[in-house]
Amino acid sequence: MEVLVIRAEEGRVVESEVVEGELAGVVKKVAARALEEWNPELSDFIVLREVRVVTLKLPIPGQLVDKLRAFGLRRAGRDEAEFDLVIYTISFDNRVVSEEEGSYLEKKIYLIAPYVNEDLRTELESMAAEIVTPKQPPEGIEELG
Repeated sequence: MEVLVIRAEEGRVVESEVVEGELAGVVKKVAARALEEWNPELSDFIVLREVRVVTLKLPIPGQLVDKLRAFGLRRAGRDEAEFDLVIYTISFDNRVVSEEEGSYLEKKIYLIAPYVNEDLRTELESMAAEIVTPKQPPEGIEELG
């Protein structure tokens, strides 16, 4: 299986590669690599797994249909299909911004998912960069510390 591994730091993607291997094995290897960089005195170490429903316009090329069947490809309407994409996020350099809200400032992450195509790769790279982009507080609100 082809697996997409994206590393993002402070608002940008610094690495994006497609590797061969089983998804769970790649996640464990990347987590081990991130663990080496993790500073337990400053940051939490978090591995999140989420399933996103991805929608595609029909028709879908034949070779892509074969790949997407493994992800539960199904018709979602007259001219759309959808499938479930498992995405892992490994956060190893982060700070708690608000304990009451449980919000984090992510500085460095890995985002790992099955590789589908270049369009989805671009979308996931944007998502990874967004995760590590510092959010501005609403106007009139000052952050403490």
